[in-house]
Amino acid sequence: MKADEPTNLGLSEKTHGYLKRLHEEGHFAEMRDAYKFGIALALSHEIVPPDLPSPRSNIFGVASIDPDKSIYSAIGTLMDTKNEPIYKWAERLAEWGVEELFKRSQKGQIDFVRIIEESKRKSEKN
Repeated sequence: MKADEPTNLGLSEKTHGYLKRLHEEGHFAEMRDAYKFGIALALSHEIVPPDLPSPRSNIFGVASIDPDKSIYSAIGTLMDTKNEPIYKWAERLAEWGVEELFKRSQKGQIDFVRIIEESKRKSEKN
């Protein structure tokens, strides 16, 4: 792991509010589950996310989100991080993914089967 990796992960304040709502509305049992699913969703859609908009808030310690370093490994393997800290990329991916999940939640229940099918189709094309 790079020495300059952050020890805390966050989101923009706006998207942090979306994360809270995803949990409160029962789409995810824990906010960290939605955060990690957001990262996976962005990775599966091959998103190259922009920097986090300000203001930003810390939400989780890296150890609580990625205790086995699987997120770190996945991002490092699947993305050209341009020598930026991988966990900064994780935040950017989570920002996009949580926003996308929140948009989908506004139509009712999130269709997780559809999300997995979309991701599967994308991976089969590659």
